[in-house]
Amino acid sequence: MKAGSMLILGSMLFITGLAQAATPLLGVAMAKYDDNFQTLLRNSVQQHATSVSADVFMENGQDNADLQMRQFRNLVDSKVDAIIVATVDDKSSAQMMKLADAARIPLVFVNRSPALEKLAAQTAYVGSNELESGTLQMEELARRAGYKGNVVIVVGDPGNAASRMRTEDVEHVVAKYPGMKIVQKKVANWERNQAATVVNDWVKQGLDFSIIAANNDEMAIGAIMGLEKAGKQAKDYLVGGIDGTPDGLQLMASGKLAVSVFQDAAGQARQAVDAALRLAQGQPLETSLIWVPFQLITPDNRHQFE
Repeated sequence: MKAGSMLILGSMLFITGLAQAATPLLGVAMAKYDDNFQTLLRNSVQQHATSVSADVFMENGQDNADLQMRQFRNLVDSKVDAIIVATVDDKSSAQMMKLADAARIPLVFVNRSPALEKLAAQTAYVGSNELESGTLQMEELARRAGYKGNVVIVVGDPGNAASRMRTEDVEHVVAKYPGMKIVQKKVANWERNQAATVVNDWVKQGLDFSIIAANNDEMAIGAIMGLEKAGKQAKDYLVGGIDGTPDGLQLMASGKLAVSVFQDAAGQARQAVDAALRLAQGQPLETSLIWVPFQLITPDNRHQFE
């Protein structure tokens, strides 16, 4: 038997052994580990599961949809009590729900909205309403700018529903104000370094803009890095992010990040674990869509989120 096959078999035997124990076992499939928000989310899932006496087997999708689907099948085959998943690609959600439903394993999507019109009986989604995220961000940026100025958008993963909706939110807000317009937008895949390159290139090309709306804090941080690398002062621009991460709040304290929007990773994790355990125990949920509200963060209230 090949080493890779032995590793997978060993993993399945280990999970199966845990699943047969009295303590409930949650299989958790994360999109990727090396992401600030996803790290907050997975750590919070682990902490809350421990606090309610549940075991967790965590998988790292490494931002690879095919790998995550193999991991998901492994969790289904191992008959865990319930599965929590933050999808790499929302297009995978239909197949995941079908597999879990056929195996009668409760499934909770968390943070990243599934591309599904209807959820199965033992399926739920826990997240924050993306109609609020980019809207809160851009309305505050517009207010701070006096409702005038050129806007650029740094876009996350175009295959992710949150990225698409946050971008559309910004576009809808800008369209309301005659003194504002979007002059450019470009994908940076949620990543700090990619965003730095994008913004640095815009400055070098002579693009005229004064407002940067990034789909997350990581890319907002990268945007600030790109401005500074190009010899610009970040404080001369209005830069907005989303997530309210510790790194983002630190830059807000220094006056470089103007706006963020708090996405409650701990709140999402708690709700996802609780929903998964209720479904595993055969208890109905009041609703299959569980919302954890976004909250605007500005320099005036940032201390509440530190």
